[in-house]
Amino acid sequence: MAATRHNTLDFQLCAKADGDAILKGLQSVFEEQAMTETIYTWEDHGYLATYINKNGSFASLRIYPHGLVLMDVQSYNNDLKGKEEIENLLNKLEERMKELCQGNIGRLKQLPALVLGGKINKYWPTADGHSPYQNIKILHSKQFGNILILSGDVNLAENDLAYTQAIMGSRKEDYTDKEELILGGGNGGILYEIVKLKPKMVTMVETDQMVIDEYKKYMRKTCGDPALLSCGILKGNCMRSLIHGIMGILHCLEEK
Repeated sequence: MAATRHNTLDFQLCAKADGDAILKGLQSVFEEQAMTETIYTWEDHGYLATYINKNGSFASLRIYPHGLVLMDVQSYNNDLKGKEEIENLLNKLEERMKELCQGNIGRLKQLPALVLGGKINKYWPTADGHSPYQNIKILHSKQFGNILILSGDVNLAENDLAYTQAIMGSRKEDYTDKEELILGGGNGGILYEIVKLKPKMVTMVETDQMVIDEYKKYMRKTCGDPALLSCGILKGNCMRSLIHGIMGILHCLEEK
């Protein structure tokens, strides 16, 4: 089924927006895409610029005087090459805005693509942020509940219990009185399920503390009791969690 993708860049500047400077600074990026520019302006209400491409894609740039700048890109091409072209355009626009504003950006968000006309219902963002390692989004959908997106890739949804159970061996493995190591697993799904099976000790190693924090807040159906994912060392008789580089832990275990 044919569908369009609608991408948005959301900038909140720390001071009033210089509309003329932003338009001139971004012009070359759109020209590289062979997009035709049309500019509208209103006294005391900022600017609206539209950019049209012969392939049917188009973009709009809305600059509000108080500092809000919104960029919307809509495309009809859903193949991999088309998606990569839009991603490259968005990244170039983001980098150019950073150059133009020179530290004057108070907030920057690249929102998940909104697919219109597709088979799957729209996704609505619940949380969006950057850790030192990756971009982390929590989206909500009627079909799957809340969903974790890491740097644009789907990681896990609340309704993915079957996926977690498959990783654990679909109940064919006996974990009783065994020592288990979970690499990654910051969503807490495997940890939550495996402690029910009475292991001797479970160690979970997760690099990104922010992943754990987002699951505790938005995806409790996956991780169960948020207390299981407390910061640092887990409080429990048979489990612990280490916020650490995974390769470092593996080297330590190899030495032991």
